[in-house]
Parts: sequence; C-alpha cells; structure tokens
Amino acid sequence: MKELFDWVESVHPAAAGGAWVPVDHGGSDRRFWRGRGCAAGLIAVFYGPEKAENSRYAHCADFLHRHGVRVPAVLAHDARWRRLLMEDAGTEDLWSHRGEPWPVRRGLYTKALGEAARMHALDLRAAESEQVLREPFEAELYRWEQDYFFDHFLGADAAAKWRAAVPLDAQAEELAALPRVLVHRDLQSQNVMVRGGDVTLIDFQGMRAGLAGYDVASLLYDPYVHLTPDEREELSAVYAGLAGRTDRGAWERELHAGARQRLMQALGAYGFLGRAKGKTAFLAHIPVAAERLAALCQSDPAWQPLAGAIRAAAK
Repeated sequence: MKELFDWVESVHPAAAGGAWVPVDHGGSDRRFWRGRGCAAGLIAVFYGPEKAENSRYAHCADFLHRHGVRVPAVLAHDARWRRLLMEDAGTEDLWSHRGEPWPVRRGLYTKALGEAARMHALDLRAAESEQVLREPFEAELYRWEQDYFFDHFLGADAAAKWRAAVPLDAQAEELAALPRVLVHRDLQSQNVMVRGGDVTLIDFQGMRAGLAGYDVASLLYDPYVHLTPDEREELSAVYAGLAGRTDRGAWERELHAGARQRLMQALGAYGFLGRAKGKTAFLAHIPVAAERLAALCQSDPAWQPLAGAIRAAAK
C-alpha cells in the first residue's frame, strides 16, 4: 500500500513521516489504515471495484456534512485509483459502550437517534439531484432481502412455502407504499462512532429513499448489542419525539415491520459472509438475530408460523 500512503502525503503533506496501522472493518471489502504520529487523526482507505456504492462514499459524506449530519470529513478522494483520505472519527463505537450503565447508553443512543432523525428530515429531491442515492426501497428490494434470508439462512427451497404461509409479499408492498425518507441503510452499533460524548455516523454509502422504521429498527434490534424490551421501547419513544411521529400506533407498526425486514436481511448477510465468504465470525451472530426475529414473529398472529422454523434453523 505504499502507493496509497505516498498519495496521502502528496495531498496532505503534514502526514509525511507518519505511521499507518491497519484497521479491521467487519464484512467490508474496503481496506482501512489509521494514521499515527504525523498522520494522527487521519484514515486512509483503499476500495475495490466490486461495489459501486464505495465510489459514492465521498459524495455522500459531502452531502450529509453540508446538511448538518455528523459524519467524518473527506479530505481527499482519488476516484481513478479508488483512494480516500478522511477524518478519523475515533476508535470507540456504540458497540464498545454496550456494558455501560443504562443512563450512559441512553444518552449515546439518544444522540445517535438524533443524527438519524436529522438525516431522515433531509430533502430527498436534493439528494436525488446530487446523485448520492442508491436505488430506493421498492417492493422488489424488500423481496430481494427476503430471498437473501431464504437463500443463506432458512433455505431457498422453503421460500415458496413460507410466502404462502405468512405475509412476506404483503409486507414488501405495504412498506414500499409508506412515505419515504433518506435512510442510512446500515444503522447499527458499529457504524456509530463515539468520541468525547458525541457521535458520528459512518458507512452511509448505501443511503437511499426508504423508511425511518427500517433505520431505527437496525439500531434498536441490532444483534450485536443487548437491549431490554423496556430500553427498546424507551428509545422508540425518543425517536418518535425527535421526528415528530405523533401517531404512535402507526410508528410502532412501521418499526416492527422494519425490524422483521432488517433481521431477515441480517441473517442472510451472516449466512452469506460466514459460509460463502469464509468470514466465520459472522456465524456467531446468527442465534441472537434469529431469536430476535422469531420473537417478533411470535408476537404477531399472522407471522407466528414462521417463528418455530427460524428457531430450528438457528440450532
């Protein structure tokens, strides 16, 4: 990666002579290095050509930053050679604070939900005009996530059976018909950085028009972190207040449907990354994600038949 570091020094001469330490970043196909010494406060990134959304990161960051959402500043971008230099948002994320007392965690989650609400309030037409969005959440995309869940977790041969037994297609149509906002798309605890009591959102390059309930569910039903039902309910009310969602019944229905959808996507991702990509650490998250999804299905008569199949597949 000498070429990357030479480029960093050419666009940011103050980093000359600094050291670079690789940073593991979960399931990402990007490679990250944290600067040390003269390069402290910087993150250097190389991304491959596999995912088109990675090339949008700098444009998405600029759009969000200009509109008041706390994201790392992009200092330089070389699209030809797929290189990025950006501000270091710190080494702690919301996940690393999972053992803190509830008042501390509540404060951090409230700040994260505040940034989400600010993002959700942005003008979709402005984002579309600047071409920073991926394809919107239409019914087809919700069905794709459901198929991902069957293909990599529950079994592709079971898809037709369960589409006839529970309202998967109806959920896709109903969610697609609700008013859309600008969503992060992967708002989970490891994508919320914490430094000095403030939070910064990262990994927003998949942002698109979608549902606030999907984003908030991604955070409140995050398989990486344990929240009690009471804590989850409290944070749901916090977001509803921040976003002006006064019809609490409609908000809770959107949140629960978003949570079912998001957890299906997560289980598909864990299966794909763990088995097809050989990143076996992701398989450890399947039991928690499966139980969260099963519990949501169990609580709704229309979805109850699927709960037992999910629990059985997770064993």
